[in-house]
Amino acid sequence: MSDASVRIDVADGLALHARLWGGRSPQFLLVHGFSHGGFVWRALAAAMPEYSMAALDLRGHGDSSHDPQRRYSIHDHVDDLVAAARALDLRDYVLVGHSLGASVAALAAQRLPRPPRALVLVDGGPGLSPQASAHIREEFLRLKFRYRSPDEYLQRLSTSMPLASASLLEAMAVDSLQPLRADEYRLKSDRALGYQVHAPSIEDELWQALGRQPAPLLLIRGAVSALCNKRWCDEFAARVPQATIETVARAGHAVMLDNPARFGELLRQYAAQWLAARPVPTLHADPVS
Repeated sequence: MSDASVRIDVADGLALHARLWGGRSPQFLLVHGFSHGGFVWRALAAAMPEYSMAALDLRGHGDSSHDPQRRYSIHDHVDDLVAAARALDLRDYVLVGHSLGASVAALAAQRLPRPPRALVLVDGGPGLSPQASAHIREEFLRLKFRYRSPDEYLQRLSTSMPLASASLLEAMAVDSLQPLRADEYRLKSDRALGYQVHAPSIEDELWQALGRQPAPLLLIRGAVSALCNKRWCDEFAARVPQATIETVARAGHAVMLDNPARFGELLRQYAAQWLAARPVPTLHADPVS
């Protein structure tokens, strides 16, 4: 499936980049995880050509603006997501967030101009180990940010995502890098992302947001995820009993890349229910700027 792109002005003089697949009003709004970009959803868009999709690059990620003042809190991302949803004029859609994007989506869901038909969290949410989050940031800061070729960066991706197919990782290596000159590439993600530590109060906000989420809530986790393990999943089920939980075999944290076939099957199955003809959702009052 071919894709187009748009730029969306948000707060702080920044602009977000969004990939669009399908050529009509998006039925899925997709939010990636830490240090990645909207390109991680390419396989999903290709597997579900009957649906239109919009995939954002969060600020500091992908082809979106870097913030010179390093404003990369979850609340900054939430504000941007609300602005992007308004600009895209989303009406009848499902909101999907992976990892960091799951937290952003959960907090934004009830602030969006029109509420989503459903909220999907992909291997992310509250209650994750602070040590695991710190490790992810540290690993990011230890990365090389300059490469001689996409193939050089591909070696790193293959190590960190051993379950993902070579073809998906090859495409991701190209999407992750900005060409500077012959034989020199730079990671698109802002290094300053690695210095952002989220306030402890975010955890309580997330649990509260999920507890009052009126739309259907689906959690999709990888069976061998080191971040969202079985113990975490059991706690999530106890604290958010209205959620439906699906575990994807042969998948770690990057579920949509590790087992894209099963991930796509699940979203198609649920979307057939959620996006059936129904009245247009009530318009939320715009938050005060």
